[in-house]
Amino acid sequence: METLLKIDSSLRLENSYSRRAGDSFVHEWKILNPNSTVKNREVGTRFIPHLDQALFEEFYTAQRSSENLRLSDELIAELFECDEILITVPMYNFGMPSSLKAYFDLVVRTGKTFRYEGKSIGLLKNKKTYILSSMGDVKTDALSLVEMHLQKILNDMGIWDIFYYSLDSTADESHARRQLNNQITSFTNTLNT
Repeated sequence: METLLKIDSSLRLENSYSRRAGDSFVHEWKILNPNSTVKNREVGTRFIPHLDQALFEEFYTAQRSSENLRLSDELIAELFECDEILITVPMYNFGMPSSLKAYFDLVVRTGKTFRYEGKSIGLLKNKKTYILSSMGDVKTDALSLVEMHLQKILNDMGIWDIFYYSLDSTADESHARRQLNNQITSFTNTLNT
């Protein structure tokens, strides 16, 4: 049985293109994986604490889990327990939402999701990941700043099998709706591969 971990990071619960795209993706994924499980991790509207000095130091000094490390350990366990990952992410001020950055600050941990031996060696292997990003402006590069940032983080944790779906120019609602409809076909094609 396959498990998909869906990470939503939009501040909006309604009228969010990244959330809508994510819901469409999950619908298509469930059709192809009828006996599957979808686990949701909400970081857009559920508070994820920002990394502070005390917690950062505990990453390196704690011999075992502690109350301070509980959330980090829980988030990391979710990543290891899933087979595939879906990240829905809007671009805010040319970057990912701060809540999603806070999430990754808690899961990128030496000895947990990567180890360092002269270079970073990712410990999350064989995880297919889908990034559904949205932005109000026109996308001018192959990957947006958000997608490039996520790619680097995921690669350092050992995730290389990444698929990108972008919704740009969402400021134009009719254009965004057309793109969203086209993405459903893209999802189906990718998932059937």
